[in-house]
Amino acid sequence: MAFTIPSGWEELTPEQLRFVIRMIWLYSGDGTGDAWKDGVLAAVLVKFCNIEIQKLTDSGWMCRERKSGDCFILDTELLPSMMEKVAWTVDTDNLTVRIDRVGEYQAVDFLLQELPFGEYLKAENYFQSYLIGREEKSLIGLARILYRIPDDASVPELRDWMLLATFLWFNAVKQELGRQFPRFLKLSGEQGEAVTRQSLIESMRAQIRLLTKGDVTKEQYVRDNVDTWTALAELDALAKEAEEIKQKYGKN
Repeated sequence: MAFTIPSGWEELTPEQLRFVIRMIWLYSGDGTGDAWKDGVLAAVLVKFCNIEIQKLTDSGWMCRERKSGDCFILDTELLPSMMEKVAWTVDTDNLTVRIDRVGEYQAVDFLLQELPFGEYLKAENYFQSYLIGREEKSLIGLARILYRIPDDASVPELRDWMLLATFLWFNAVKQELGRQFPRFLKLSGEQGEAVTRQSLIESMRAQIRLLTKGDVTKEQYVRDNVDTWTALAELDALAKEAEEIKQKYGKN
């Protein structure tokens, strides 16, 4: 029996994407090791193949195809190779899609290319704050930015698994931004000190000062009218200039 299995994030339907995220949330709940990944792989494989596993027999797993109702035996030795075909579903650093809506609210561009830089800074603050304190309110704040949800709007759709989806999306974007703007983001990530809420505030202020060249009258304009990629490209260029000066003239 032949199965058509998605080979990457871009091939998932919205319903399949939601299922994968829910399985990651369900199986990674204990937060220990990588054992949870096998549970995710097995669950998404069954989902993608549209089958039910009924019982283990001497010959293998007795399965039933949901659409036709046909039953068949799946050799247990084939499972590892089949699960390998969906291994990308637990490689969330390379996520390339996001859930496009939360209730009535539409997500911003996946790579945040049109997001005002000030909103990106807020999102980064929420993301890092979650890593520090593991507080749900930080992920809610992140979701409100990425889905343009007003602060006073009640959104029951922001369930635990949806907050995880938002976290994984922003984390994947950070991986791509690191590849696109390696000098600045590498520099900002190599300070050698633990990230604190105060250091986050100081970092954001420093980035704005660099972009405005210290002109406080331009701060609000930069926050509201310069998009994230334009701002990061300028910061990356400034980091490159600083590297070249350092190489030419030394630390002093």
